[in-house]
Amino acid sequence: MIYLKNEKYSPQDATHILTTSRNVLRDLNIIIRDVRVASNFLELDISVSSESTLDVIRSKLANMGPLMELDRIAEKELDKDESIKMARVLFNNEKYWKTHEVLEGVWKHTYGDERDLLNGLILVAAALVHYQKGEQGICISIMNRALAKLNNSHGRYHDINIDSLKSDITNIVNSFKFSRFTI
Repeated sequence: MIYLKNEKYSPQDATHILTTSRNVLRDLNIIIRDVRVASNFLELDISVSSESTLDVIRSKLANMGPLMELDRIAEKELDKDESIKMARVLFNNEKYWKTHEVLEGVWKHTYGDERDLLNGLILVAAALVHYQKGEQGICISIMNRALAKLNNSHGRYHDINIDSLKSDITNIVNSFKFSRFTI
């Protein structure tokens, strides 16, 4: 992942940013799978074959925003507490795609109500990935699925206030207006 500072873009610009970045980097034979727009950064899901290419990428994308961070995505085995704590930090920093990935690693090893609760959290992160891509209708649809999975959950789960989360999601679904929230 490449993170550029977001100085002027909204989620509705995601398709334009994706097209522009693919055109700008076309001669480098780089795969850009997706672009997500957070309030403070642009997240480019990109495959780079060599470290030396990064300087070229940085200079070619400079018009979109300065480079903030590089994140090599690799699956790690973490225990449940560590994973959920990491997922909360990622979520609260609008890194919803990576939140989804971290929680999925936990979800695979759970059963029953906890499995449904984690699936609901994963769906919330997935919905917000679609929001960051300017796909509000898809976001709302997935949030409705998340609410169904979270229906039987209440109280706190690893310091996540599930009741507050459900309230935030319900407000977005009912108003069809996104407002940023944390978990």
